[in-house]
Amino acid sequence: MTFAQLHDYFTHRELGIQGAVGEYAVLVPLVQREGQLCLLFETRAETLVGHQPGEVCFPGGRREPGETPWQTALRETWEELAVPSEEIQLLGPLDVIQDISDRVVYPFLARITPQGLAALRPSADEVKDVFFVPLDYLQNYPEEVYRYKVAAQVDDRFPYERMGFPKTYPWRTGFMDVPIYEYQGHFIWGMTARTVRWLLRQLQLMEEGTP
Repeated sequence: MTFAQLHDYFTHRELGIQGAVGEYAVLVPLVQREGQLCLLFETRAETLVGHQPGEVCFPGGRREPGETPWQTALRETWEELAVPSEEIQLLGPLDVIQDISDRVVYPFLARITPQGLAALRPSADEVKDVFFVPLDYLQNYPEEVYRYKVAAQVDDRFPYERMGFPKTYPWRTGFMDVPIYEYQGHFIWGMTARTVRWLLRQLQLMEEGTP
């Protein structure tokens, strides 16, 4: 191989995230209801075996070949809620999330127009129900965050001796935050709540005039 071949290959390939086992995209939908800005949430259908049935989420799903993450978010929102893409206005991408199972999620903050809201028809196969939470409620919600430890579980066959390291090698550990928001009997948690928490912090910075 030559430097020219290497340059051509690496400058034309689509950038990804190392170690990602799957890429997903979600819409973080903002709507105007009764004079308030609200986030729209779904509850997954109980029949979605293996896909966290009954949990609260944003519309979204796995990225398909040839799609941009934004196109994935629009397609999934159409499939789950029947909201046409022309009634969804992108406000901006949010920070990407990579979880401990190496899934990568691209969230997009977007406005659903009144016409889009009127067209909303949840798919019974995927969505149990939808509900709306006022942004003011979430911004004033007392922070409720739990943590669990993430530690290495190393295979007994790991070649410590061959590499010249002791079996007591200090593998790095970490923690995962689990924020929870409760609203009228609904519990928002997991990656959905992490996205909400990140968004709320950004909104606070925006209101404070902090870049």
